[in-house]
Amino acid sequence: MNRFVVFACAMVLVGVGSQSASADTTSLQEIHFNLNGTQFENSYAVLGLDASAFDKTTGVGTLVETFNPGVAGSYNFDAFFDHELNLPFFNEFGFVSGAPAAGQTFQIDDPTFGNDWSNTVANTLDNTNHVPGAADNFAGACASVYDSGCEKSNDDVSLAMGFDFVLAADEEAVATLTVSHNQPRGGFYLQQTHQQDANNVAQLDLFLSGNIVIQPAGNPPPPSVPEPGTWSLLGTASVLTLIGFRHKFKPSSVKS
Repeated sequence: MNRFVVFACAMVLVGVGSQSASADTTSLQEIHFNLNGTQFENSYAVLGLDASAFDKTTGVGTLVETFNPGVAGSYNFDAFFDHELNLPFFNEFGFVSGAPAAGQTFQIDDPTFGNDWSNTVANTLDNTNHVPGAADNFAGACASVYDSGCEKSNDDVSLAMGFDFVLAADEEAVATLTVSHNQPRGGFYLQQTHQQDANNVAQLDLFLSGNIVIQPAGNPPPPSVPEPGTWSLLGTASVLTLIGFRHKFKPSSVKS
């Protein structure tokens, strides 16, 4: 839906003094992936992407990208998420917990007036929270944090996270991105919050976390270990062999 149509609808709700909405209305408005310079706008047809545990309507769940080019080199994987939590969508702010790992990048911004989408496309996420907000914007007095005097205002929020990595010819990268309403127990993550307001009896939080693992291509299983039954057979065979060995070399009896 056109963002400005949504904005108008939200303002109507504000104007009529609608009752507090306690239900979670999280929805994914837009998603974008950049896999080593190839762009995927609102598409999950990314080579190696497993989206089976990701709800494409709410945008909550886990995405796993397995990238195995078969050629040594430097690569990147970036993802942009524009979620709407509760109405009005422009009364949100962002928060960063912890520090990104080596090669990990992020950005929190306004999806319309900021540049986290274009920085996702260019693989130039700036590791900045541009919407620290927390100043109520329920009435929509500020169109964005980029308006004069609105630097501390709540706003519409989008989240982006990326990974730059190096692979040898026999290696692959497995990047995992998790979007959840449950706060991670620790580590680095991004947070999008719709604060409590006249439309919402409680604040609603959304968290984005991610990591990347470099591993041997195909991740071959470790050498197999014989099962207990096999060990038993091997042990029996060893005992029989030992008995035969002792019998063969048993000293002959001496006659008197």
